[in-house]
Amino acid sequence: MAPDRQNRNTAVFLGVLALAGVCNLFTRSAAPFVGTLMFCLNFVLYAGLLLFWLRSVRERLLPTKARSYIIAAGLLMLGYLLLRVIKYRAVLNVPAPSRYAVYAYWTPQILIPTLFLMLCLRIRRGEDGRGARNEWLLLIPACALALMVMTNDLHGFVYRPRVAVADFFFVAESYTLGPGFYLLYAWMGLTAAAGLFLLLMTGRRSARDVLPLLGLVALWFALIECCMLFLNRYKLPVFFNIPDIHIFCMLGFLEICIRRRLIPYNENYTGFFSALELPVLITDRALHPVYETNAPLPATPGQLRASLSSPLYLQTDTRLSGMPLGAGYVFWTEDETALHRERRRLDEANELLSEENELITVENELREKQAHLDAQDRVYDRIAAALCPKQKQIKALLAAHEPGTPAFSRALGLCCVLNAWSKRKSNLLLLSDEELPQPNRELFLALQDSARFLKYCGVEAAAMGEEYSALPLPAIHALYDAFETIVEASLPALKRMTVSITRDGVRLAIETDALPPLPETGLKTERRDSEGYVFLTLHAPEGEVAQ
Repeated sequence: MAPDRQNRNTAVFLGVLALAGVCNLFTRSAAPFVGTLMFCLNFVLYAGLLLFWLRSVRERLLPTKARSYIIAAGLLMLGYLLLRVIKYRAVLNVPAPSRYAVYAYWTPQILIPTLFLMLCLRIRRGEDGRGARNEWLLLIPACALALMVMTNDLHGFVYRPRVAVADFFFVAESYTLGPGFYLLYAWMGLTAAAGLFLLLMTGRRSARDVLPLLGLVALWFALIECCMLFLNRYKLPVFFNIPDIHIFCMLGFLEICIRRRLIPYNENYTGFFSALELPVLITDRALHPVYETNAPLPATPGQLRASLSSPLYLQTDTRLSGMPLGAGYVFWTEDETALHRERRRLDEANELLSEENELITVENELREKQAHLDAQDRVYDRIAAALCPKQKQIKALLAAHEPGTPAFSRALGLCCVLNAWSKRKSNLLLLSDEELPQPNRELFLALQDSARFLKYCGVEAAAMGEEYSALPLPAIHALYDAFETIVEASLPALKRMTVSITRDGVRLAIETDALPPLPETGLKTERRDSEGYVFLTLHAPEGEVAQ
């Protein structure tokens, strides 16, 4: 809105307000017809001013929570005026309706300051600010206070009638004020003061912003005091009643906040936005257009909704995009003609390079296959190097004993144990640290296989206890090799044996008459002998124990 138009509207508004005040002077005319006519004209002018202001607020502010709170407060002001008509003109001498009109008269007085505090909280946090947006919780005590007034007939907490409730309609000396009455004024005063404090403390405010607000607040209180202490006390004619002062001072307060941009203000944004040649559209949450540029955006609501999740092509070279924006959405289109032209040029260049790319791909595949074969060869070489001594030992055992003899049976049992070790050792060598899950059962399965085949050597053996361990692969190799070395060395003296996994190694319990000296395994070994049993604990190498 241009400054001249804004000033003209302000002048017209104040002129109509002054006319309404003149009408209010004649509402107490001795002629009933004139008084009633002036009262109705006063109400119509007030209602028209409020509706005019609410319409301007709806146009000037973006569809945010702050605008919703202002509009709700304006509608409550309109209801405040309507309740005054009902209270003083419609049900003046009828006890029950008159009483409930006074009770209902409190509802806008309670809710308007509450909405003002909610508005100030929203302005301080911002529409997109982080943090809990729970200012609506203030409506709970406000509604509870309004309900307390409406149910006064049940408890008399606000007004205490001195006559029967059925005959009570606020005539002089017929009631006293209860504590709830002062609670209502405390709530209204505290919410209004808290809102004013938050508004003035939000951001950096210059004296140019603050002084008009403080001046209006001072004028507000001066008018109220003048009416209460002088005009009403001596029953003098007044331009404005106290409710009128409250309503239009609050309206003026909000208007100053908008014009000083204490409340986000989009004056003339519509004209500025519509003059743009870019195809852009801003809508509310229901996809109703709020701002639209001169360049049309030909899309259906369904297409707009779909573009919020992913870009949508309206035409071959026209891409529609959308994203959330404050209390609505923004949509725009982009012409990708040049982009598609450059893309076609790249496609042509890619065709020229495709043959070379294919040759490079084939060469890379051959290299990968060769690298894979080389890695397999290294693994198989490592397996062959590890198993070759055992296989030679098995071959020598079978060649040194005649089949059918007791010595051959014992040698065959040892060959079974050696074959079990070879099988499990090859499985472990095929693993890598990346392929080994944590925790795993590889060590337990290897020990279990070796223990199972010891029965062919006349030894009762078993793997017991926890099956899973978090030992790394090098520690598993070292522990299993040490176990096999000890078993082979002590096999002639073994009777029974159990083996289990500990957190950092392997524990063996061996029943034997006399265990020969143990060979060196390269691992830290703890030994304890007790009544024909030998308890051995093999510890994994330092630095290879899972933490």
